[in-house]
Amino acid sequence: MVTERKDLQHINIYCDESRQTNSDDAYMVIGAMSCHRDKKADIFRNINTLKKEHRVWPEFGWKKISENRKAFYMSMIDLFLFESSLAFRCIVVDRTTLDHDTYNFGNEELGFYKIYYQMLIHWLKPGLAYSIYCDTKLNKTRGRFVDLRDIMRRKLSGKARIMSLEQVTSSNQPLVQLADLFIGAVGYIWNGRKESELKIKFCNKLATKVGLSGLNVTTKLSEEKFNIFNFTGR
Repeated sequence: MVTERKDLQHINIYCDESRQTNSDDAYMVIGAMSCHRDKKADIFRNINTLKKEHRVWPEFGWKKISENRKAFYMSMIDLFLFESSLAFRCIVVDRTTLDHDTYNFGNEELGFYKIYYQMLIHWLKPGLAYSIYCDTKLNKTRGRFVDLRDIMRRKLSGKARIMSLEQVTSSNQPLVQLADLFIGAVGYIWNGRKESELKIKFCNKLATKVGLSGLNVTTKLSEEKFNIFNFTGR
């Protein structure tokens, strides 16, 4: 257990992924929503107030977007912009270009966690403390998240502090759900999906609100509020 220094600002990060397996889409997306730890309770309360107002229970996310909940989902974009503590980052990967045989000993799961590492490691800033929460995932190899935590701690030693990295259930984590919503939107556009007019409208509003021409772009690494990175490694 890492002891928290009282002088360090503490950030929570809530992670999820989309289209990693069982998908005909080429692009998968791994991403996360971050917030200042001391703002978490207020943000949770504001999300739950909107859920109650729009009668959205129990869980929300990309796959649950519907016309009768349109106002609620559009309000999540506004909440993200209003809450200065919130920030989003995702990494987009063309799964068809990944060479797991050469670079990951033929282990697709290992390759997935290497990309997870890339999504997080370039986001964490020196002098800050982080608690990282990942949506529960069944792995073939035990201890994947423990390994990810330990590798990141070694890499960031003397810089950012990883207080914890643990699995959580998305059903009681609204910021995992919000991350899922934005990850789903990015994946929808990168994969050229057009089946839902409502989802297209959501994606267009999200892009406009965060100052992008569309969601199928790569932002600068320095972009702090809404960051999209296209990973082209192997």
